[in-house]
Amino acid sequence: MFDCHYDLLTYIYMNRKSITEVQEHCTRIFNNNITGGIFNLFYMSEQEMYDELGIEAKDINIIENLKVVKDIIKRENLIPNNIKYIFGIEGLDYLKRISDMEELYSLGVRSVNPVWNNNNKFGTGVRPIKIINKQKGLTKLGKKLIKKLIKLGIAIDVSHADEETFWDIIEECEKFTKEHNNSLYTNNQENSYLQNKRLRPKVFASHSNCKAICNVPRNLTDKQIRAIANLGGIIGIVSVKNFCSKDSNANFEKEYIKHILHIKEILKNVDNIALATDDMTYYKIEPDYYQNMNIFNQASISEYITKLLQENDFSEKEIKQIKYENYNRFLCVSGD
Repeated sequence: MFDCHYDLLTYIYMNRKSITEVQEHCTRIFNNNITGGIFNLFYMSEQEMYDELGIEAKDINIIENLKVVKDIIKRENLIPNNIKYIFGIEGLDYLKRISDMEELYSLGVRSVNPVWNNNNKFGTGVRPIKIINKQKGLTKLGKKLIKKLIKLGIAIDVSHADEETFWDIIEECEKFTKEHNNSLYTNNQENSYLQNKRLRPKVFASHSNCKAICNVPRNLTDKQIRAIANLGGIIGIVSVKNFCSKDSNANFEKEYIKHILHIKEILKNVDNIALATDDMTYYKIEPDYYQNMNIFNQASISEYITKLLQENDFSEKEIKQIKYENYNRFLCVSGD
């Protein structure tokens, strides 16, 4: 199963001095279960980075952090060769220059969240805080960032963006697509599309569910879901209980499948549905909460998801699409 959102890189960086623990963790999750995914470094405020992850402000540097993690992965052979994955950055608060995205791309980054829950120089997140003298949505710098991401072929993750930023991202992608298509038509060169096809915007929600089922800020409206699908994107239905139901006594497996069924109903197919764990059992702060936050953990999610989809009359073809083929199509990786 492909996991659209797992903060594996942050976990490795947090525990870079406890390699044995990291090795055991990676062996557990990749043992005939997780076969690929988007593995992220994620960033919050300096205080949260320290309080929740034990990462000091002086150590926060996206490029250097990624280099450290890549070196550990290679040295310790943490990710088997048969695992198909890309790197992601969740929250670009600490990106110094938009041009730095080029180096991140060279290091393997193929997915980014321009914003996390908080607001930054690129846009506004879903966390409900008062904004003083600031308009919600993408900033001017944020719009430049989106164009840079499209040109690099980096997928734009709208999970954590508020609705204003979400729709600004969609608008920038649609505008770019229209301008790009007009340019191709005007040039009328036989190979122009082949030379520029990577410029197709890739927009997706790596770990968000449906507001129609569970109305929380991190979930998507039907209109947002259709907008992502119209751009060929995917929605990673995430197994975080709070995003599946507000009822703490709910049968969360049943609530989880409702989100998949809802997207299938409004889109009339499963072509844009994927899966995400956002498994945070590695968190050392409030362990009782984080150990019980997810419906499925990574060590067993593939088996449980398959069974759940079968019980709800999804065909074998649909199950393959949801578990890995849609992800594969969207991000152009291979494997099952």
